[in-house]
Amino acid sequence: MAGKKDRKARKPTGAASVESRRIDWIRKLLESHPRGGLSLGIGDDAAVWKPRQGYRTVLTVDTQSEGTHFMPGWLSPGEIGRRAVSSSISDLAAMNARPALVLVSLLLERGRSEDFFRKLYRGIDKACRDYGALIAGGNISRGPLSITITCIGEARKKDLTGRNGMENGDEIWVTGNPGLARLGLLHLQDRLFGRSPSPGARRAISAFKNPRARTGEAAVFGRSWRPNAAIDLSDGLHKDLLHLLESNTKKGLSANGIVLDKKAIESLEPLGKLCAEAGLSPCRASLEGGEDYELLLAIPPGRATAARVRAFREKFDVPITRIGTVTSKKPGVWLKTHSSGTLTRLRADGFEHF
Repeated sequence: MAGKKDRKARKPTGAASVESRRIDWIRKLLESHPRGGLSLGIGDDAAVWKPRQGYRTVLTVDTQSEGTHFMPGWLSPGEIGRRAVSSSISDLAAMNARPALVLVSLLLERGRSEDFFRKLYRGIDKACRDYGALIAGGNISRGPLSITITCIGEARKKDLTGRNGMENGDEIWVTGNPGLARLGLLHLQDRLFGRSPSPGARRAISAFKNPRARTGEAAVFGRSWRPNAAIDLSDGLHKDLLHLLESNTKKGLSANGIVLDKKAIESLEPLGKLCAEAGLSPCRASLEGGEDYELLLAIPPGRATAARVRAFREKFDVPITRIGTVTSKKPGVWLKTHSSGTLTRLRADGFEHF
């Protein structure tokens, strides 16, 4: 380590000065945040936080990089920030954990303006406030634009939902419109819906640009629907269903197959109408799409009552649809046509982030 004399003689570089100014700006931006259980926060080497008594700590991390998760010009700085937070917090929602703290690691190129940085960070801050999470610290460094969000949540052990609890006969339910974000991505890539997108097409674009982690919805599921397993949809419906099956297999459970209802998937709106408009298959969009951040759940029979479904839709204004059934008779993921009942085993690929 350098002595005091050496440190005093050393002048800060331009990059170090920029970093210091930005950290000071962040600290002032976050001054109005509640403490949220933090006994030591931004300004020290690390944060100190204590979860509530009787709660388990739940951790996750996710990265959004320009050129991998989005291309230059697709998103505003604020949208980039909000999207990064939502994609990470969505993992907590899948496990029915309350988001408590967020750590933000930023890589920014030298040429990024101060205005870009501030709009980006305000987007991060706005998303954290919306989800009730507190920014507890992070890091700023130079490099290709990338945001890594580490989320710390809490949940009581009995409330946690994992991937590996599906049982034979469970119903497969999904929130929202899986596949809608894929249509938004295709539009950003190739102007799928032309230069004047319809309201439905704008919803698809927003589904990609501004995904919403289903934290409130997950809490309702945890209280009354009590799913046996859950996952958030980031890799496409088919690949994430396989993740659920793989988790069951590793645990040695016999429920190792899922039969999907083709008609139920095609009934998702506005996905169905938009796919018809673009000449695409709604099943393929849903199965191979990605980054929807909807919740996919295995619900024991009888718990998703008509009254609960109706109350859920009224409370959140979000579709909730039964799309399949768990089975121990046919391993893998199968698609059943409504007219003949024919089963076709799915082998399509899911979404790749890179």
